[in-house]
Order: sequence, then structure tokens, then C-alpha cells
Amino acid sequence: MPQGDSHDSSSSENTILANDHLNPLMQNAIVDAEDASLQEDVMETPPESSQGQGSNTDNSITDVTSTTEQDQVSGLNDVTADNSFDISNSASSESAQQTEELLHDMSAVAVETPTSSEVDNKLQVQAPQESASIISTDFTQTSINANLGDKDAQVALGDMYKDGKGVQQDYKAAMEWYLRAAEQGDAVGQRKVGVLYDHGHGVTQDHSTALTWYLKSADQGNAQAQSNIGYCYRYGQGVPLDYSIAMEWFLTAAGQGNADARTHIGIMYNDGLGVPQDFSQALEWYHKAAEQQDSCAQTNIGYSYYYGEGVSQNFSKAMEWFLLAADQGEADAQNHIGNLYCNGHGVPQDYSQAFDWYNKAAVQDDQHAQYNLGCLYRDGEGVAQSFSKAMEWFIKSAEQGQADAQANVGCLYRDGEGVAQDYPKTREWFVKAAEQGNAFSQHNLGCLYNYGQGVEQDYVQAMTWYRKAADQDYMEAQYSIGLMYQNGHGVPIDYSQASVWLLKAAKEGHDEAQYAVGRLYEYGDGVPQDVTTAMGWYLKAAKQCSWEARTRLACLHQQGSYFF
Repeated sequence: MPQGDSHDSSSSENTILANDHLNPLMQNAIVDAEDASLQEDVMETPPESSQGQGSNTDNSITDVTSTTEQDQVSGLNDVTADNSFDISNSASSESAQQTEELLHDMSAVAVETPTSSEVDNKLQVQAPQESASIISTDFTQTSINANLGDKDAQVALGDMYKDGKGVQQDYKAAMEWYLRAAEQGDAVGQRKVGVLYDHGHGVTQDHSTALTWYLKSADQGNAQAQSNIGYCYRYGQGVPLDYSIAMEWFLTAAGQGNADARTHIGIMYNDGLGVPQDFSQALEWYHKAAEQQDSCAQTNIGYSYYYGEGVSQNFSKAMEWFLLAADQGEADAQNHIGNLYCNGHGVPQDYSQAFDWYNKAAVQDDQHAQYNLGCLYRDGEGVAQSFSKAMEWFIKSAEQGQADAQANVGCLYRDGEGVAQDYPKTREWFVKAAEQGNAFSQHNLGCLYNYGQGVEQDYVQAMTWYRKAADQDYMEAQYSIGLMYQNGHGVPIDYSQASVWLLKAAKEGHDEAQYAVGRLYEYGDGVPQDVTTAMGWYLKAAKQCSWEARTRLACLHQQGSYFF
């Protein structure tokens, strides 16, 4: 029997992993997105564009002035913000000195205060060679007005420090300026303070304080803060998980036109969280957000067509929506476009195109796309085969916790492909994946113990890992357990138990199990002796090119009997 499974730990077509329907990469993050109008009047309509918000698993939280804030968010409790940040004892105090010097040098210059969106707009329309000077000018002007107490300028200056526009990136300085605006009652500044606490940017991560600031902002009607609070209840982070309260906050924000909240509501209906599952309602909310160019809502509509939920399955329509989101840089959509090309769904199969789209997502650290690139390099599809390149991409994905990638790293170390053979490292990576419930790795750990590869031979441990995988209906593990009972390895010989497990695998189409079941029926081991049934199982295995089954059928035919 084989001493382990093949490299492919995914059961999906062409060894390529299609992301989970509810994309895990977009969970657990807090959004900070608004346009300039929200800085001036938080009750006005929400942003026309919000990048990287919402997905079928949940919204990635970004600021339209930056797409870097996509860390996880966990617990929240009620804590006052009075002693949350000491700006006098911060490295960012240098920013005040810088701006005072600018005031001294430019006190005679009258300027207007640009909002953060105006900064972005100027950068978009100016010629490349002029952009550096424009940023410098905007930073100078904004600094002057921020020091004069203009809260919009303080928020804009905080954005510049947060994003490193016109100045070296400095989260502590960003927090200082957001706090100055927040302490003047500015709702956007209050929310941005909360976001920095949620991500631990410039301060010790503190979700309790983050929630305090979100509530201050939400009380003034800030839609994005309301959506962020809904998110906290959606995941029970720092507050008891409560889908009903989450929905209330999302609906409040959505009522102001907040795209992020609209996407979240779609997710709640899609998953039946606090409401009856309703794919049609989910689609309705996704479309509302998609009309605002929300890339994750567009991706979710693509999912709906991809999986035929709420609409008839239509890969061509899925491609249309994925492309809309991909054009905005949505990595998950780019990865799914790669899946469509790789599997020839809605488009001619094209591994080169698949490679290109996976690469777009992979360079954004999308762990699934990184895994998929590894598969293409491993199998030489759309690119020259290279186990070393496969290992590079599998490692990138595995280090983000992608279980299939971890399993493939283990396989490459086991087989010495792209790296020197190393059984201890093989076991290390299989364990990482197995502890996440990866049945492939659980079975392969059983094989390591069964054959004493890199570990002391231990049939009991082997059986333990085989059972974990078999409990997930993994047929290779079912077959291995059947052999353990048949051979008395780690357990007493028990043909009855052997037949139970071998039949499970045989019915799933495992050719070696089908041959083994045929032998049990031929000799009456653990089952009633029945040559006709035996020949039926031999035939099933023979159709899958089992040489042993074909040989046994030939012998039985020649002798006219099942005896040799």
C-alpha cells in the first residue's frame, strides 16, 4: 500500500483550491471609510466609493485613504478613553515641533484647508512629476491649519501621518491629530481613534477603548462607526455575540447609505444569522452596496452566481462580477477568476490566465492564491514545473495558516522535492495542518507513525490519526484502518472490523479497498463467503486499472472457480 497520500491535499478540481464560499480572508477587521462630506456632516450620504469592504465572510475594514488597515479585531468592553493615550509622552510630539517651525516660516501665507479626499483627488489628477511637490504643499498647508485648531485639518493631517503621504508614516502622530479632532467632538476623528486602537497602530491594541470611541462617533450619527459596532456584535468581540443587535446597528448605518453595512446585512441573510436564511434578500443587499462600487459586495454577487445561491448557477455572470471587483484590486475576486480559468468554468480552460490572476492576488498576500500558485508550479500547469517555486508559494500561504498549503509543504519535505528530504519537518507541517482538522494531513501523520518515518514506529498513534481523518469520511484513512484490523497492527486482528472500514472506502471508489473487499468475500473473512460478490468487487477495481484485481479475475475465469 502507499505510504502516504499524493501531494494534492485538496479535493477540488485540478488540485486548485477555490476559496471557501464565505471568504475567510475578510473576517475579523474593522472598517474606517468615508468621504470628505462625512467629515463635515456625518448625517449626510455615505461614501461613493469604499474599497475592500464586506465579503461573504465579512467585511475587510479599510480607510479610503489607505488599504493597509486590515488586521484582525477581537474583544471590546466599555472603557473610558480619558487615559487612553498620552500625547505628551509620544514620539509623535515631534510632529508638533515640525508644524510650529512651518508656522514660523510661513505665517504670512494664507491657505485653505484641504480635506483628506481633496488630497487624494489632487494626487489622482496631477501629472506624476508634480505629485511629490503637491503632497509636500498639502502637508504644509494642512499642518498650519491643524495647529490653528481646524478639526477637519487635524483629521486630514492624521490621515497623512497614517498613510505616509507627504511625511514619514507615523501612527503615533496620526493618533495625536485624530485625538485633537476627537476632543473637539469631531465624529470622524473619534472613529479613526477607535480604528487605530482596534488595529494596535501607534498604541497598544485595545478593543475596549476602540468601542468607546466608536460609540462616541456613532452617537453623532457616523454611519461607519455604527457599522463597526455592528461588526463587534456580529463576532462577539468584547461583547456577547448578538446577531440581533448587530443587525440593528448595520441597519442603522445602512439607512444612511453605508455600503459596508449593506454588505454585512447581505452576509447575515446569506448565512441565516439572526434572520432566516434568504439568498434573495442577501443578493438585494449586495446589489445596493455594489451600486456604490463596493468591491466585496461585487465579489459576493459573483459568489452567488458561482455557487447558484439565490440565482441560477452561471459562471459567465460570476466572471462579470468578479472582474468588476478585481479591477478595484479585490484579491479574493482575482483568485476566483483564476479558479474559473483553471477549471474552465464559463471560459476556456487556460492555465496561463489562471496563473496571471492568481499572481495578482498572491502579491497582495492572499493565502489561497498563494496556495494555488504553488499548485501550478508543482504540477507545471501554465508555468514551467518547479518544486522549489512551489515550495516558496506554499510556505507563504502556510505561514498565514492555510492548511492545504501546510500539508503540501509537508509533502515536499517528505518526498524531497524542491528541498532536501526531511521527515522531522514533514511531521511539523503535517501537525500544523492536522490540528486545523485537515484530514489529508491527519492521514499522512498516521502513515508516518505506521511506517516509522521520522518518528518511532507506533501503531497506536497511527490508528489515532487515521481515525481522526476517517471520522471526516476520508477514504484513504478508512482503507488504512481496514488494513490495520486485517493485519493486527495496533489492534487485534478483526476481519469483521476490517470489512466495515474497507467497505466504507470501497463504496467511495477506492480501488485498493475494492480489491481488498473482493478478497474478503472470496475467502469469507469477516463476511459471508460469496464468490459472485467477490468478483463484483474485483470488477469495480479492475475498471480502475487495478492490476491485482484484473489478475484475480483472470485466474477465477480460467479455473472456473474462486479457488486457486
